[in-house]
This record gives sequence, C-alpha cells and structure tokens, in this order.
Amino acid sequence: MREQFSHDLIPSSNNSRSPISSLFLVLVLDDAASKPPMQNLIQKFVVSLSALGVTASLFAHPDHGDAYPPVAAVDLATGQEVIGHNGLRYRVNRDWSQADRAVAPVTNAHAMIEDSEGQIYLVTDDMANAFIVYEKDGTFVRSFGEDLKGGHGIHLITLDGEEHLIHVDGGWQQTKPSAWEWDRVNGGVTILRKDGTIRLRLPSPHELGVFDAEERYQPCDVAITPDNDILVADGYTSDRVLHYKPDGMLVRIWGGPNPGDPGHLKNAHGISIDSSDPQNPKVWVSSRAENKLKAFPLEGKWLETIDLPGARAGQAFIRDDKLYTGVCWSLENGVDKQLAESGFVLVLDYKTRRVVSAPGGTEPTYVDGTLQPMHQAEKIFKHVHDLYVDAEGDIYVGEWNSGNRYPYKLELIHE
Repeated sequence: MREQFSHDLIPSSNNSRSPISSLFLVLVLDDAASKPPMQNLIQKFVVSLSALGVTASLFAHPDHGDAYPPVAAVDLATGQEVIGHNGLRYRVNRDWSQADRAVAPVTNAHAMIEDSEGQIYLVTDDMANAFIVYEKDGTFVRSFGEDLKGGHGIHLITLDGEEHLIHVDGGWQQTKPSAWEWDRVNGGVTILRKDGTIRLRLPSPHELGVFDAEERYQPCDVAITPDNDILVADGYTSDRVLHYKPDGMLVRIWGGPNPGDPGHLKNAHGISIDSSDPQNPKVWVSSRAENKLKAFPLEGKWLETIDLPGARAGQAFIRDDKLYTGVCWSLENGVDKQLAESGFVLVLDYKTRRVVSAPGGTEPTYVDGTLQPMHQAEKIFKHVHDLYVDAEGDIYVGEWNSGNRYPYKLELIHE
C-alpha cells in the first residue's frame, strides 16, 4: 500500500481549523488490500482519520476497478459523517437512541411516527416489545406491547377524541428472542390505546370472505384518509389495497398485480396519503420491486408514477415541499442485482417530482429529464425500511436486517 501526501486547508462546519486539518491522505491500494477483510479495515481507518480532520481518499489498484466506495465527509465540530446533496445535507447521528438494549431490545427498527405530544414511537418485531417510545432527543421513555407480534408498520388515528396507535403485523413473527428465526403466518392490523390496551382488530380478508383460504395475508403498511378511513397495503402477498372504515367495515379493495397496466403493483410495501390538494387527496403506494412510487385517487385508478431507477423504495413521506422515501436495497451499479447490507435515503422536490438529494447514495443525475440509475455511495445504512421526518426537517431512519440497530437520526444542516 503506497501513500501520497498533499497539503491544503479543510474547513469544518463551524469554520474552525484543526492543526491537522491541512492534511490530505491518498491511499492507492494494491492486490492484498482488495480482499474483503482488508477492505473493511481500511474503511474504518479512513473514517477514523476523517474524524480527526484528515480527508482521506481511496483509489483502487487498476486491476481491481471500483472496489472502494467513497467515504462520507465528516463534520469536524461533531465528528459525525455528513451525507446528502444540493443544499440538503445531513449529519448522521448514529447514537440518537438512548434505549437500553437489556430493557427495550430491537430486532428490526421497522417504522416510526410522532404523536401529538411530540414523542417518537418506533415499531419493532422483537418478541420483548412491539413499541419503543422516545423523546425527540432520543431519550428513552418506555417500551410495551410484548403480546403484539410481527411489528412492521405504524400509524396514528384519532377515535372519539383520543389518539390511538395502529400496529401492522406483517406476518413474519420471531420465534426466538433477538434471533434471526421467523415463522411466516397471516398478519393483521390492530388499533390500540397508548396504554397498550386493544380497541379493535380489523377483520382480515379471510374473515370477510374476500380471500380464499389458501391466500396469505401479510400487510406491510397503513395510511389514514382525510375521512379517518384506514387503507391497508397487503404488500407481501396480494399487492392489493384494502379500504376500511375505522369500525372495521370493508369499503373496497383495489390494486394488485396487473402486468401491462400502469397501476400494476409489485411488493406494495408502503402507503401514504397526499392531502396537498384537500379536494382531491392522493394515495401514494410504493411498488418496491419495480423501483417506483405510484399515485392513485381513493378509488384506486392510477394517476401517475415516479421512477426511481436503482432504488427499492418504500413509503412516500410528504412534508412541506419535499417527498422522502427510504431505499431498502441498492442495486449493483444501479441496474443489476440487489446488494446485501445496502440502502440510502431519497429526498424529492414535491412539485417537480425530481430527486434533489440522496443521503448515502450517489448524487442524483438527470439526462434529458430522465433520472439515471442510483446506487449506494457510502456505507452508512443497511436496508432502510422506513423513515419519519419531523417539522425541523430531520429524518429518523429505521432499518431492516441491520444487526439489531436502533434508528439513526439525520440532522439537517441549515446552510
């Protein structure tokens, strides 16, 4: 491994200068360094150097091509990685969660939402607890819901003047505490009070006679309409949307796999309501296996599609003039096979439907108005499953199959 040094000044986020911030380290990596164990070691070494104020760049040996992805920039004032593009950059707070793993364990940090009191609720599929509750600064409040299994989606609904939680059981239920062992069963949707007592379980499509006995029901996510109805995305099986009244009455079913139809859904993993036009609310559904977000009216007739090449995207989250989504898998070179332990976040301009920032991913590029394939750029995330964005523009990121990690917080840098 050869080293080459040059000198320049590297400003930190607060314009202070470190005595060693003038050092750039360039590593040109030879054959021995191309092996995976050494790759991991070198990546950690570079991140450590960056935290000290040294900007390090990796160049693969010519015989090994693009073996070393870029390392995120680091804010010298905080030591946190900085990711994102085009004025939407974020500090990565890996230590936001202050939960004690012995008290409130997490297997998959599947989804989050903020209640009317400003507390963040995380839903997990860990056998010990379905919900972990935080203050906005990551302070642990409580955990509960050990009798609720398969936690995959979460929402809030107000009934009789009282705010309730909605728990979505995705049908993958853990069989051994904190272990990666699962039974695949029919899931369901439960409405419960914040003290954990159950108010109502929505009747399953089997109970309503609209699914055959052999059809599996594995809902992924729910959304609440302006009239307080509940939309359920059955994204692991039928790819249909079930529209319920809050008392459990089924209104309609739409969607499903319809190849050749622009409204075709394949892995309808996320669902959300877009009330930007109050007279004509839209339903956004992720067709994750197609790398697309699709919009429908409440009745289910296709309206539009946002193509996100290279990004297995989940729920569309709309806040102000932005649309956010998490990418569970990055694709090799943006076009080929799914990559393990990959993913990133997308921020779109709502009006133009264009990606403006891809924290953890490659910078969005458009050619003749067409978004070019994206892929993971920095090894920050492992399978972004869902996200929540608060009023300050900070993003709370939950992951699947990430080694029992708690959520990260991406703190917007106001530039």
